[in-house]
Amino acid sequence: MKTEQPRETLLELSYNGINATGDFSSKSESFSYTDVASGEADTLSLSVSNTTGQWLNGYMPEDGDYVDARIVVRNWNGEGDNRSLSCGKFDLDSFRASGYPETATIGGITIPIRTNFNVTQKSRTFSNTTTKNILSDLCAGAGIVLVYESEDYSIEEVEQSKQTDMEFAFSLCKNHNLAMKLYNSKMVVYDQTAYEKKAPAYTVHKRDMQTYSFDRAKSKLYDSVQIQYANPGSDETLTYSYTIPGGSGRRTLYINEQADTYRDAEIKAKSQLLENIRGAISITFRVKGDTKHIAARNIRIEGMGKADGVYFIDRVTHSKNAKGTYTCSIKAHLCVTHTDFSAPVPPPQAQAAAGTTYTVVKGDCLWNIAKKFYGSGPKYTLIYNANKGIIKNPSLIYPGQVLTIPPA
Repeated sequence: MKTEQPRETLLELSYNGINATGDFSSKSESFSYTDVASGEADTLSLSVSNTTGQWLNGYMPEDGDYVDARIVVRNWNGEGDNRSLSCGKFDLDSFRASGYPETATIGGITIPIRTNFNVTQKSRTFSNTTTKNILSDLCAGAGIVLVYESEDYSIEEVEQSKQTDMEFAFSLCKNHNLAMKLYNSKMVVYDQTAYEKKAPAYTVHKRDMQTYSFDRAKSKLYDSVQIQYANPGSDETLTYSYTIPGGSGRRTLYINEQADTYRDAEIKAKSQLLENIRGAISITFRVKGDTKHIAARNIRIEGMGKADGVYFIDRVTHSKNAKGTYTCSIKAHLCVTHTDFSAPVPPPQAQAAAGTTYTVVKGDCLWNIAKKFYGSGPKYTLIYNANKGIIKNPSLIYPGQVLTIPPA
């Protein structure tokens, strides 16, 4: 008679590039891996037996130590149902030994702690650039790779003021409706709205939940937004406003934020509006552990009555306790898909100017002229390509030159 194989959960580890699964699994008390969609770094915590005091001696982590981790489940929903989830690479940044009983707890984080990425506060200004270029610079300084999956937004000027590079990167992304995840020596930046428009990966029913908490905060359910900003070409104060499709415009979020252009005002206004709406309807629940639960996925919630819908996973904590029980605690918000961030129709004055000519004045550059007519600095190449007969170097233009402004 064939013996049924038991269900099993374990954490596969390599320590400084060397397989250490056997060493850890035999001494492991518990583990916890927190997978975050954006706004924070992923973390890993391991609790191991320290009965012989080895973790206070030769095993104690040193500066620069790291682990690569993978959660493995065997025979999970039946014999032969074997799956795994790569947690990524973690620099070890905390250690605690305690007793009694003798245990050691090791903490890891996906931030590159061997650089000043999350340590040194900096103050500097980035001018005439883009979100992707800024994030590329930050990644180069941290020794990590940028994976950029979104529109590249033009930026006339943005200030990093007494912020670490990590704080500044998260802030920059938040102001442009971008989500940012630090994972496996990479910075992954993606369009939050585009991800929330994806089909749900699977369904979670209320009956599957061990515990749950549903929250709805009406105070955050705005249906419109308004921002005032200064016209860069004059002292005139301009207003950008937006109402979500089907909204009445009676619940307006007013923003006091600096904006350089019409497009900049639109992006910042919509980003803050969506941040509030996403925080209005959320659910937190615990279920039996499963490697399919991953941050930044959409899931369908059923069995919750009016709370049913498609939710975006903001955070998952995979935990295995000392008794061997593997669970997942999940926090998610109702997906918000009604707001589009595609390039807008330029303001009326810009529309009228496109396809005409422009006379260069002192202080002009192609980047700013492109922003004036197209609302986007990177489109300066359109003007340069249309005027190669008089512009020899796109970085050098002179007062009095008459430029052709082609349609965008």
